[in-house]
Amino acid sequence: MHRKALLEALAEELPPGTIRFSSRLVSIESEGSPPEIAVLRLDDGTVIRSKVLIGCDGVHSVVAQWLGMSEPASSGRSAVRGLSVCPDGHGLKQELRQFLSEGLRAGMVPISDTDIYWFLVNNTVPQEKEAGTDPEKILREVTDNLGKNMPAEYLDVARHSDSGNLSWAPLLYRHPWAILTGKAARGPITVAGDAFHPMTPDMAQGGCSALEDAVVLARALSRASTPADGVAAYVSERRWRAAWMVAGAYLSGWVQQGGTNVQGVRGYMVRLFRDWIFYRFLFPRLADTMWFNCGDLVERKEQGKAHSE
Repeated sequence: MHRKALLEALAEELPPGTIRFSSRLVSIESEGSPPEIAVLRLDDGTVIRSKVLIGCDGVHSVVAQWLGMSEPASSGRSAVRGLSVCPDGHGLKQELRQFLSEGLRAGMVPISDTDIYWFLVNNTVPQEKEAGTDPEKILREVTDNLGKNMPAEYLDVARHSDSGNLSWAPLLYRHPWAILTGKAARGPITVAGDAFHPMTPDMAQGGCSALEDAVVLARALSRASTPADGVAAYVSERRWRAAWMVAGAYLSGWVQQGGTNVQGVRGYMVRLFRDWIFYRFLFPRLADTMWFNCGDLVERKEQGKAHSE
């Protein structure tokens, strides 16, 4: 799904004026003992006092840092991701196609009749000055260097990329044990999505798990006697699921990549394991974890009660 379409669909459900744009968070404080109120200070001088603070501010979350969660770790890999637009239609089948090479994994999948999402994962980590800054430079790196030996069809898709939807960034994740043991809540303050459990994109579950977080958190807050109790229940319910998804995504990417930066006989053994065991037996089991039911937003008996009233 196109990220813009998802964000617009979510935003349209909110009352006008709910979203405040261009507001950078500078500091967080809490009031009460135990904490009951979150106090946010923005770079424009605005002060917001809130009964609940949910940090959904991404991999380098200010809220996660304030809570004391560990910094995300590098996977040793990076990914170029793009969206190609073919106004007259691309004519491709609605399927994911993947291409494997030494230290590289590329793929593409149509998301509409005109748009194609594509990616290239490689065993390099770009310098900060290279990552996500110059679309033309990124595309040249794909077509002339990293992906020059990829099939012509794939390279043709890459060359039709929309420059506004082209990025190159390191793949980061939070260690599963840090998710299981880290302090993901303090009073009514917590985190969700990448701020809680950043993962590599190898199982395409980053956005999906964030939506799971939203359902579980909303349900926990609606049941709890205090916001702090609701936040604690949410973190307790989500820890194991999130840690498993992070571990599964990392393992999937590492094996499919042929072992990140593993050379010689060890690299050969990893690729043998990937081609003869992983894809046949293990990956289907990992894929089964994607079909997860996090439950209803409101319990069915509560829905019936609401209708009757």
